[in-house]
Amino acid sequence: MGRHVKNRILDSGALTVQIPDVTTDQRPAGIDGDIIFNKTTQTFQGYIGSQWYNISSAAGEKTLTTDKFQGDGSTTVFGAGSGNTLDGSTAATLSVIPGASTDILVFVGGVYQTPETNYTVSGGQITFGSPPPANDGVTNGHIITVVHNLQKLGE
Repeated sequence: MGRHVKNRILDSGALTVQIPDVTTDQRPAGIDGDIIFNKTTQTFQGYIGSQWYNISSAAGEKTLTTDKFQGDGSTTVFGAGSGNTLDGSTAATLSVIPGASTDILVFVGGVYQTPETNYTVSGGQITFGSPPPANDGVTNGHIITVVHNLQKLGE
């Protein structure tokens, strides 16, 4: 019961595990669960199914950005000048144009919205199936929060 790691660098006092580092051309055929560091792309990669996938970048942290907009009970489209910012002073503009609805997380009043079910993304705008509520002065249910750059986390 149990699995033995055949890595002479790993011992009971080790604080790290050495991951094999290879170039893209040197990658092995791969077995599900294999992990390498690709020196060509500077990424950690894992083998799943029939190919290598990026796990993360060695280039450093990725930056998530957020936008906050204000629901009014009637507006369904936010971004590219539609809808209002949280303070209502300017038209809503997304700080990052998402390529797909899965590149962002959207919350209305702190409640997660399901992509393609509760909203869609197109042309720098988010379109809700029903309008986010207006400010009732108590619950902050009108606050729309958009978290960007999720697609970069696996790069």
